[in-house]
This record gives sequence, C-alpha cells and structure tokens, in this order.
Amino acid sequence: MNYTGFRKNPYKLINLILAIIIFGVFAYSAVFSPSKSNYPIPSDSKRIFNQDSISTGLSRSFSCILRLDFKKAREYNKYGLQIFVFFLIQFFLRLFFLLSYNAFKEFGITKMILVDSIVSVSLFIFYFKPFLIEFIYF
Repeated sequence: MNYTGFRKNPYKLINLILAIIIFGVFAYSAVFSPSKSNYPIPSDSKRIFNQDSISTGLSRSFSCILRLDFKKAREYNKYGLQIFVFFLIQFFLRLFFLLSYNAFKEFGITKMILVDSIVSVSLFIFYFKPFLIEFIYF
C-alpha cells in the first residue's frame, strides 16, 4: 500500500481511520461475551444516575448480533440491530470509497465527497432517529 497517497489525500486517510475504528468496534463486540457481568465498558447513565438511557446495552446487543442471537440482542437494546446495520453499512462505504478513490477521479473528488457526505448524513439521521429525538427532548 502506498502510504504517501494518504498524506496527499486526507479523504483517503479519514476513510481508512473510520474503517479501522468501526472494525475495532466490531472486534470489541466479538471478543467480549454479552453474558459476562463485568463487561469492560459499563453504561455511564446506569453508573452515574442509576438509570438506563436509550444507549444502555448497545455493546452487549452488538455482541449478541455478532453471535447471531438477535432475540437476546433486542433484549439488551431494542435499537441495537438498526445501529449495528448503520455501522456495517458505514464500514463497507469507507472501504468502497477508500478502494475506489482513484476510479472516482474522473467523476470528481469533490463530487464524490459530497455524495459520501449526503449519503452518510442521511443514513445517520435514518438509523439514529430515536437517539436524535431523545437528545432533542432531553
């Protein structure tokens, strides 16, 4: 892989970093069992306020999804699957734009970034709608 291409093209570097972060989230979810009582990252709302938030159980839900236990995933967080799908789509979008960067040069890098931004923001709003509503009314 030509690393100088990343220094000259911040968009490629951003896509690579985001793909690595998303892969890290999936790896974290795959490594830690959802049934363990000492899950590495506890829910802050549970720990600080002693109550669940809309995001409580997402990590455990992701762990269940990776183990194909969708029923248990929903028990941990009813939005777990839709948030997981968002990250899965984003992972493949990051890889797609990273690997097809040179092919899009003729189309125009600025146009490609604009399309990527519009698609990503639209997906975020669609998949995170319950979280956005909760945030607005909090």
